[in-house]
Amino acid sequence: MFANACLVLPVAFPIAAAATISLAAKAACAAIAAEGIETLTSWADWLNEEYITAQSHYWSAANADLIPACVVFPTNAYDVSAVVTALLNEPCVSFAVKSGGHNPNVGYSSVDGGVLISMSNISSTVLSEDQKIAEIGTGSRWLEAAQALEPYNLTVVSGRLGDVGVGGLTLGGGLSFLSTQYGLACDNVVNYEVVLADASIINANATSNPDLFWALKGGGNQFGIVTTFTMKTHPIGKVWGGLRFYSGEYAETILNATHDFNTNFKDPKAALIVTGDITIESLVELFAVFFFYDGETPPPGIFDTFNALPALIDNAKVQTYSELLNGDDNANLYGLRYLIRGTTLPNLPGTTGQSLYNGHYAQWKEYVMTQGVLNPGFIFSIAFQPMPYLIPAQSVAAGGNALGMTPESGDHMWMEYDISWLTSLADDTAHSMSMNITATVEEWAKTNFAGILPSHYKGPTDHAGLENAEYTAIFMNDAMYDQLPLQSYDNNGYARLTAIQRAVDPDGFFSTRTGGFKLGV
Repeated sequence: MFANACLVLPVAFPIAAAATISLAAKAACAAIAAEGIETLTSWADWLNEEYITAQSHYWSAANADLIPACVVFPTNAYDVSAVVTALLNEPCVSFAVKSGGHNPNVGYSSVDGGVLISMSNISSTVLSEDQKIAEIGTGSRWLEAAQALEPYNLTVVSGRLGDVGVGGLTLGGGLSFLSTQYGLACDNVVNYEVVLADASIINANATSNPDLFWALKGGGNQFGIVTTFTMKTHPIGKVWGGLRFYSGEYAETILNATHDFNTNFKDPKAALIVTGDITIESLVELFAVFFFYDGETPPPGIFDTFNALPALIDNAKVQTYSELLNGDDNANLYGLRYLIRGTTLPNLPGTTGQSLYNGHYAQWKEYVMTQGVLNPGFIFSIAFQPMPYLIPAQSVAAGGNALGMTPESGDHMWMEYDISWLTSLADDTAHSMSMNITATVEEWAKTNFAGILPSHYKGPTDHAGLENAEYTAIFMNDAMYDQLPLQSYDNNGYARLTAIQRAVDPDGFFSTRTGGFKLGV
């Protein structure tokens, strides 16, 4: 009787004439709708504005190529449990969970022919009576969470772009402007409300399901569907910061100042991101620097070198935290196709460290100018994201996370390499360039700087050189689909995560039916 359960039929509607849908997917969508959960189907509701937004609003437009059989909009954990139950009854149907849709890896929060679980209706921020914690729905965006807490002069450790969703960023670790004060976003979660692979609803915290609690702190989406994050709140008032653009002629000065900022970290209230950009059509080389200070006036000595440079555009100012997050979204362009690839560099001491960053940038620029120039319409960027030892120190103080970083490993730089382009015709080119560009610059770094330990390093001397791929974790939020961030986690993190994933999902519901970085494969 189940011979045709996975039979694939064409979907006939203009926006995706080539899309297909199985009878099993139709059955799953119907079962979910029968539970009273809002369900919009691709064959009947493709002109519905809510369906269009869920299906197409992704930072990388490549995800919008995928057409789900239906989009479901749960409003609480019980709805999510009902969705999982329906999917368990249809083992041929794939699914994806979408928080904000910022991850560019196709299929991680998008799905073709399966069930898209949009968490947009689980998006409230509820402050506790004592104001020490806030319950934040996984479908909330960081701007919404910041705005909800701002009247109380409070915030949570959030992403740095307001439109990014809470769920994906937090499960991947979550680097924040506030991380040197309080750790990563995941370090600030005190409870996860989770729907497991058997459709049960549990809480994971330090005393209840503690192994799962640890795994969800940076371990990704393969353990369950988190519906609510309960996070510590922190005081905040007006902040100073924003985006400045500089001419590429100041590259060396900017990168030297970035190295100094990371090596001689003076104030945990300060943060920055330094991004070099080259647009192939114009070959204009720019640096975009995000500044942040948790206060209205950065003390002298923190950003002095940057302040002395003439800015082409200067949007840094005193503003609320939510205004800062919203303003940073000006650099968060939609409508393009994106790939991000991440790696980690040690922050080497003195002029050696400056040479590493300047040479790394020069290698990247040479690749873009010789190979990228053959691809009109492409935009290339390279981001330097300081990871001073203070951040893992805060993580350890909060109980540790799956990444396993420790302050003894010293200072590092989380690198992010972006490529954006316009149409699917260039997808294969962009994919190969993303892999080649990082292989080129990483090999150069290992060849020229092997055996040199990071600043503030206090660990074993045989463990931390560039030639050793295990010296620190790859940041999952910046990793490309072919990378292995979980396998890079320190302190036996990967083996422990794999064991926990198999314990909570023994039949492989998440590992076989939804996208994401996998364990035990």
